[in-house]
Amino acid sequence: MDTFETTATVEDRGQIHVEGVPLATGTHVEVIVDLIGDGAGLLAAPAADRVERLLAALDKARNVESLGAFDRGELYDRQVLR
Repeated sequence: MDTFETTATVEDRGQIHVEGVPLATGTHVEVIVDLIGDGAGLLAAPAADRVERLLAALDKARNVESLGAFDRGELYDRQVLR
C-alpha cells in the first residue's frame, strides 16, 4: 500500500483540511488521525464547556438538604415538598 504523510491542524468545528495530496480526485483513502506531541488540548474547548455545565447542573440537582422525618400520613398525602 502506498502512503502519503503530512500534518494538519484541527480547525473550527473539528475540521481538518489536507491539501496537496498526490492522488486523483475520487480516490478512496483511509484516514488515521494521530496526535503530535503530548496531546495537550485533546478535549476541545466547546466540549470542555459542555462538561463543566453538565457537572454544575448535576451539583445543583443533587439533594443536599435534609427534608427531615416524615410520618406515615405525610408520605402518602404531601401537599408541598420544599
